Amino acid sequence: MTSHTFSRSRFLPIHAWSALFGLLLSGCSTLGSVGADTFTLKGELPADFALKAQAHYGGSKECSERGHVKGFKKDYEKVPHGYEFEIPVSYRDGLCELQLTRVGLFIHAQYGEQDWQHSYDNGGLVVVEELPPNAIPHQADGELAITAKCSWLFQISKAQSRRGEISKILNCTGAGAFLPRTALASKTVQIQFEQSGDDRPYHRDYWLKTESGWKPCTGRWGTRFEEFCTSPPQFRTFTMDGGTCTVYPNCTEWLTDE
Repeated sequence: MTSHTFSRSRFLPIHAWSALFGLLLSGCSTLGSVGADTFTLKGELPADFALKAQAHYGGSKECSERGHVKGFKKDYEKVPHGYEFEIPVSYRDGLCELQLTRVGLFIHAQYGEQDWQHSYDNGGLVVVEELPPNAIPHQADGELAITAKCSWLFQISKAQSRRGEISKILNCTGAGAFLPRTALASKTVQIQFEQSGDDRPYHRDYWLKTESGWKPCTGRWGTRFEEFCTSPPQFRTFTMDGGTCTVYPNCTEWLTDE
């Protein structure tokens, strides 16, 4: 290519620039953007709890292959604390208007200082055109307030690296509801998370409740874990806070080993 040819190619006719500018605008229109309408999800978390929410958006029949997920998060704190998320009820993807279909809730909690001493449970909000008969009733102004109850389920850990240690699994109930699509914008949904003070065994009838606390049974299959209680019951020990224990949660034996 000669220098003369290169010089001429740098300049496009006016109609070519117009077409190029239109193409750029078209490309920009495909960028996603949230809608103007939102609803508020808020509430209280116990100490050492965290919450993640994932808003899922889907399209109509013409845009059924389009989707979007938007995340929200409230981190752990050592004291009871609040959370508040402003969640859009729609999301635009190019020419597609995506509507909020559900909000997944991931409830995280810690029960100790070790990295492995944490667990989580799930909840969720489902957006519907019409509330089903069994839905939690909304207030007259369209607001919704519910309480989720969370508790710890304990067991002898199955992990080889924590052999004999007590591990816990978070169990939350009531962390979900149906939301009406047409009345959702500008509304507030409150979910209060409360923690029960009473831990329970993960496996029913594998621990025996006594006056001093829960004792893990053994003697049924000869494993290194708790087993279905025999009659009369036989008990095994477990490890907690670095000591050998016979009863949960009121283990004091290891304090006298010094």
